[in-house]
Amino acid sequence: MKQRTLGTSLTCGVIGLGCNQMLDLANEEAVKVAHRAIDLGMNQFDCADIYGNGRSEEFLGQVLKNRRDEVVVVSKFGVRRTASGNVFDGKPEYVRLACEASLKRLRMTEIDLYYQHAMDPTVPIEDTIGAMANLKREGKVRELGLCNTTPELIRRAHAVHPIAAVQMEYSLMERRIEEDVLPTCNELGIALVAFGPLTFAFLAGQVKRHADLPEGDMYRRRQSRFQDRNIEKNLAMLASLNEVATEVRATPAQIALAWCLHRPYDALPIPGSTRMRHLEENAAAADIKLSELQIRKLDTAFAHGMARGDRMPA
Repeated sequence: MKQRTLGTSLTCGVIGLGCNQMLDLANEEAVKVAHRAIDLGMNQFDCADIYGNGRSEEFLGQVLKNRRDEVVVVSKFGVRRTASGNVFDGKPEYVRLACEASLKRLRMTEIDLYYQHAMDPTVPIEDTIGAMANLKREGKVRELGLCNTTPELIRRAHAVHPIAAVQMEYSLMERRIEEDVLPTCNELGIALVAFGPLTFAFLAGQVKRHADLPEGDMYRRRQSRFQDRNIEKNLAMLASLNEVATEVRATPAQIALAWCLHRPYDALPIPGSTRMRHLEENAAAADIKLSELQIRKLDTAFAHGMARGDRMPA
């Protein structure tokens, strides 16, 4: 797989692996998927301390212990679960505690890329990044990143310490960051890592109505884009995606991932997968070449503002 650089010290495949569903070592296929991903060059493993309340980190700590030098391990801090709901925490003292807890679960001495998962409006970004920079100086992390942020905060953070990557939702269906975040990252030389590049299976054609979502999948069930009043409108947008997939002899999911890699900003998608078939399908998208005409067709069909609904509830 083709490689990209993150910051000054990391090199990874252009497609990574989202690990928010990799939680159970008893899931033998998920374990095999992790090893197969490395073999395919899909070696950026993206997790967070909040995924499964730390179970994603524990999973990777066990599975990757004999292949540590072959992977780029990514984790995040900044969202704490409490009895009253999620709390965003960017206090310097919490940054250190969160990192040390993640290292313990990962069974590692260093996290390759460490993100602030969500911005804390009560703490200046300079203070949070300063604490993250201290972790880097101590050898606990190699590169720093931000998630779910704004151009202003990116610039302020980058002025304190170089930011290697910014992670945002980005896909054919969700393109609003093209207005400001992507140009900012491009200007500053920061990699854009795209989570949700398949709009959580919608672009793969797996969700055609709200009832297709598992009853326990509250993450997607709460998204207004998956409400029946919006799905019908969004489904109509898939016709062009299916046409290009037929032309290229690929799946719609592969075309959606290839589109990310053909953008002017060259975003790195990190689709999640715990099934071998999906993993290998996703990895193969790195080799797909789209023509300018095909890219224009997709850009037109999925123009910003056409998709109905959003990821976060009001």
